[in-house]
Order: sequence, then structure tokens, then C-alpha cells
Amino acid sequence: MELSTSFISDTFGNGSPLYQILNAQQLVPGEEPSYQICKLLYLYHPLGKKIVDAPISKAMGKRRDIIITEDISERLVKRYNEVWDVMSIDDYIANTYRLSRIYGAGSVAVIPENGKTEAPLTPDELRRKGTNLKFSVFDPLNTAGSMVGVLDPNDPQFLKYATIAVAGKPYAKSRAHIQLYEQPIYLSYTNSAFGYVGRSVFNRALYPLQSFLSSMITDNMVVLKSGVLVAKVRQPGSISDRIMHAANQFRLNILKSAKTGNTIAVQPDEDIQSLDLHNLDYAVPRNNILENIALSLDMPSSFLTNESLAQGFGEGSEDAKLIAGYIDDVRLEMQPLYDFFDNIVQHVAWSPDYFETLQTQDKDYKGMSFEEFFSRARRSFRAKWPAALEPTKKELVLMQKEQYTSVLEVYNTLAPTLSGENLAKLVDWTTANLNEAQNLFPNRLELDAEEVAKESEQLAKQNMKMTGVATAGGGLMTGNRPAGLGMSRMRGKPSSNSPSASKPDKPGKRGTDVSGDGITSVTNRL
Repeated sequence: MELSTSFISDTFGNGSPLYQILNAQQLVPGEEPSYQICKLLYLYHPLGKKIVDAPISKAMGKRRDIIITEDISERLVKRYNEVWDVMSIDDYIANTYRLSRIYGAGSVAVIPENGKTEAPLTPDELRRKGTNLKFSVFDPLNTAGSMVGVLDPNDPQFLKYATIAVAGKPYAKSRAHIQLYEQPIYLSYTNSAFGYVGRSVFNRALYPLQSFLSSMITDNMVVLKSGVLVAKVRQPGSISDRIMHAANQFRLNILKSAKTGNTIAVQPDEDIQSLDLHNLDYAVPRNNILENIALSLDMPSSFLTNESLAQGFGEGSEDAKLIAGYIDDVRLEMQPLYDFFDNIVQHVAWSPDYFETLQTQDKDYKGMSFEEFFSRARRSFRAKWPAALEPTKKELVLMQKEQYTSVLEVYNTLAPTLSGENLAKLVDWTTANLNEAQNLFPNRLELDAEEVAKESEQLAKQNMKMTGVATAGGGLMTGNRPAGLGMSRMRGKPSSNSPSASKPDKPGKRGTDVSGDGITSVTNRL
């Protein structure tokens, strides 16, 4: 790529990082960036940080939902999240993945206090140090020469990397994790990572990234030239004395110093106008450069421009779905890092000391051994990412309306067949699901399930005395339809087939109407 060397030198300086990027020797499409070029691109290129960090911040913008499926206590999840935050695990994950994107490889390791890096990492060490564990994140220059890998295709460890060495000190496999960006290719040496490993995110985008800097030079030139004024004034004749030349120069100085609010006078045949830049249209080429960069990165272009993101992400358009899919892919690439740190945090958070404290607070753990507790907690550990594409307020309301309708249909179907404790459990389930629809019902619905069970039992006994027949749901079996708790949809009116419909109530013996959310019972006293 040929640029005006003198202009670049004057604009950026011979030793500036941008000057080094622009004048990368013999740069052609497909040229592989070196370690130094990758570092300069991230530190100084206007798009470098956005290319590397934007996907990371989007993917890690929300905390994972931690679930312990075999334990109803929320203490374990709370303890896990507290230890995760105290140890700043998110920072180590982001730094390691960031280096892998910049250079093609990055690694993180647990640093031992005694300096014996080759010693395996044991659960006792994790529990003894607790939140005082120390981590270090290494870039490829720190681990240069240790990630050559196995190049024998017949070896089970072919192109696999499990250990690192820093300053000549090897680290145990259990103590370190290596994160690659993209998979290694056989006999494809990566200059930026000093090994047969992954590739830098800038690997395919180096040429268009340099073109983007050239567009910045164009912007600078346009801005500088846009203030130029063209004065079409009458020129002095062939014979011009000093007085005429000085007068002409004085007029030009007045034009140069004039600003808003000033008035200048010109001759009828003279004209003053700005430099004509209307034919200069570089917006389309610049957008093409951004599209080429995004195409080279396999990244939605909205990450670079933010235009489509602002228009489509909230509207649920196809662009938004594309962004959500890309964020999910980034999370999958980061999953090995999360697995490495999940194992560490589990041993630190659910230690024997914490288990003793838990036994004093919860009677369910008193007859359990620590090994059983820890095994069950790890076995049932689940981590789920929240949706990358958030629904809008309108979409949430529509979904919760459908949920509300489905919950009531289930209740109306099952309530007539249940009584006692089973009916109470159904009421609990119904209220719990309705309370989840916070966009429909801001205030929570609270019902006493035990009281519902008692009323159901009492109603069933009264109906048995009246008919001598036990009916489901505590109601009267009249024809093919039981009447009673949860069945009558008429508030305060008995069904046409019930005995009370043909007999008037005795004086002083009025029917009792117990109404709730979807629950109506009619009790006729004898």
C-alpha cells in the first residue's frame, strides 16, 4: 500500500505507532500480523479496542444464572456468587480471552506461594488459601517457546496444548489453562503467538484496517482544506507600484480576518467563495472499508458502527437476531475458561469450614458428611446464560398474558378433581406462576394454602353428610357435574341441579360465598 510518506510523517510523526502500522513493510492482502503489529492495533488503532473488547463486554454483560438442582437452599448459590466476586474471576476470564483474541493465544495460571509451579493443584491448597488465591494472566511473549505442541499426526496429543512454561518454569496441567482463538492448523506457525496455535483476530483484517487509517488521513485533509477561501479579485496591471500591491494585500488580509458579523466590500466583478468539495464523496468507500473489516472478522458490522444495533436490537429485527447469535458463539468460545474457574470457585466456596457453618444453620445438613454434600452440590451444579436478545416490554406483556391464560386453564381443569393438601399445592403453584408475571401484576398475590385445604376438607364433610356420597373437590355430585369448590363459575348462585336450587333457604340460614382469584365455592348450610 503506497501512501505519501512525507504527509504521513508530518501528520503522525516518524516514530508514532500509527505511522508504524501505516508503513508496515510490503503490506498486501492476507499478510500475517506480527506480535508488535497486533499490540499496536489494539492499543492505538481507532477500531482495535472495539474489535477485541466489544464482543467480550456484550457476552459478559450479564451474570450467569447459577442453579443447584438437588438442593432447595439458596445459600449455596449465594455463597458461590460471593466468592466469585471477591476473587474477581470475571476480570481474569476477560483478560485471558482478550489476549487470545489479540495474539491468538492466552493463558492463566494459579500461582503457588512456595514457587513450585510444577506441583499439581490440589483441593487442599484451594481450601486452605481460599479467596487469597493468586492468579496471573500470560500473553504469548511470556510463554514463548512452550506451546510448540505435538506435530506428530499419530500422537493422541496431536495439536493439543495442556502445559505452559514462563521464564523457564513449567506449570502443572491442573494449575494452568490455555485459551486459543480459533483452532491450530497443521504446520501453520502463528507469528503473533510464537507457536503452532490459534490466530489473532486481526489476522484477516490487517489490510482493511490499514485502509481505514488512510480514510482518516482523507478526513484530515478535507477538514484542513474546507476552510480555504477562493477570492476572485481584480489583478493589478502589468505596471504595479508598491502602493497598489500593498492595497491589494490589505484587502486580502481584511478577508482573512473577517468573521461572523463583519461586512466586507468587493467590486461587482469580484467573487469570494469557499473551496468546492461537493464532488468529493468518500462516505461510500469508508462504509465499504468498515464492511470489509467486519467481513474479515466474521462479526456483525453493527459492532463497529453501532447504527444497526441502535435501530434493530430493540425492534427484534433480523440484525438483532444475528447479534444475539454472535454473542452466543462468543460465550461458547469462553466456556473452557468458565469451566476452569468453576472448579476452583466450587472448592473455595463450599469448603469444610463453610459446611460446618451450614450445618448449624440448616437442619437438613446435620446428618450429612462433607464428601456427600460436596459431591451432590458439584453434581447438580448448573450455570445458564441469560438470553442475549432481550424481549421488549410489549413482547414480555404478550408472553405473560399467554402464561396467565395457560395457568388458569390448568387450575380450572384440575381443581374440581382435587381436595385437601393436593388442592392447597395447586393453589400454591397457581399463585407462584401468576406472581412471575410482574409486568401484568406488579403486586404479589398471597393466599393461605393451608386455610384453603381446611375449607376444602370441611366442605367435603358437609357434602358427605348431605348426600352420603364422597365427591371429588369437596362438591356435590349432581348429574355428571360436581358442584362445589372451584366448580361454580357463578358467584353466589348455586347450579340449577343442586338441591338448594329447588329449596329456598331456611330463615337465618344463608348461603356462604367464598370468592378468590379463580376460586368460588358455595356452601349451603342445612
